[in-house]
Amino acid sequence: MQGLLLRLSTLDTDAESAVRVIAYFDSLVRDHVTVPVLLAATARLARCPVGLHDATTGRRLRTGPDGRSADTETPRAGEGPGAGEGVRARELSGGLGSVWMEREGAPHGLDDIVLERFAAAAELTLERAAAQAREGRDPALVELVLSAETGEAERARALRLLGFAPSTPLQAMAFALPRDPLQVTASTLPRDSLQATTSTIPRDPLRTTASALSRDPLAAGLRAMGHRVRTARIGDTQAVLVATTVEGELPEGARVGIGPELPGSHAAESWAKARTALRFTGPHDRVVRWTDLGALALFADLPGPAVAELADVRAMARLSEDHLLAVRALCSAGSVRAAATGVHLHHSSMAARIARAESVLGFSLADPAGRLRAHLALALLRLLANATTAEAATAGAANVTAATAATATGGTPA
Repeated sequence: MQGLLLRLSTLDTDAESAVRVIAYFDSLVRDHVTVPVLLAATARLARCPVGLHDATTGRRLRTGPDGRSADTETPRAGEGPGAGEGVRARELSGGLGSVWMEREGAPHGLDDIVLERFAAAAELTLERAAAQAREGRDPALVELVLSAETGEAERARALRLLGFAPSTPLQAMAFALPRDPLQVTASTLPRDSLQATTSTIPRDPLRTTASALSRDPLAAGLRAMGHRVRTARIGDTQAVLVATTVEGELPEGARVGIGPELPGSHAAESWAKARTALRFTGPHDRVVRWTDLGALALFADLPGPAVAELADVRAMARLSEDHLLAVRALCSAGSVRAAATGVHLHHSSMAARIARAESVLGFSLADPAGRLRAHLALALLRLLANATTAEAATAGAANVTAATAATATGGTPA
């Protein structure tokens, strides 16, 4: 580190910006990012394509500043990644592979620092990935366990590699990832001086990739609570397998659907029910357990267009956020005064909001039947709002191919 800081003093560019580049990559390493996230973060920082050669798997990945990744052709002998004009490469220690940057035109003053820190981060990321695979924490194994298409023998083998017996009681959890994960705090970004000298990411709301793509607050919180946890990203949903019953308060974070506790051999069923529970979550109902849904779970099988055409759902959708909150509070509390206390409103203000909601809904909320009707309409409204997330998760779960399954469990693809 001292040698690196000494070299910074010889650069023509702003030394403070160089130090911020170091901090940026340190944050990526600290957040345990995956290889695709590291590539996307580096490409956005440098505003040029970057690549990585994983010598263990033989894959060469290349990512552009727009975040799009693709496998590249393996060069023939004597054609390393640095052979082209404007391409600068660095070999990784331990024979792990190499990384490179593809800069058109003259190099920028901080390219050496960016490439060096990129290489250091890549070494740690590849080593961690290999260690996770050895320890049975490969996300592909989790996908295999949760897929309804997996055979009994394959699921049992994947469970053992994850450290679970097929008879171990497991609980599947599904939590929604942010719509746009490319947001982190400004403290990890180089300042405007670095933007001027290295063409880095613009200082706007979509800032970088570092923390949000890699952090798993729910899993980290569960581990801190003493639970054995395995995770995988499936579509727009993070899948979490927990080996002990999750009770009480959960770590704060995204919307969470919790499936029932079942033997590991039936983990796919728990996962399906966790995804169903997730569809009933909302801004004020962030954690929903499938076991608490009761008969509501049946409505998840209704076609979306049919639900959207229901008069009560359409009327509920016309209410403002304040009026929706008032209706929800009344359905939970059972009386206007108790609902007002729950949301810290004067009871007259709550009564006014309820009266306005009743005029839009077309029925009274004063009796249990009306409140039940409103409660059901609220649940169906959340179901519609979460339809996209559920479809993405379903598609992701179905995307575990035979080749992936064979590779994850140590077999040979057909």
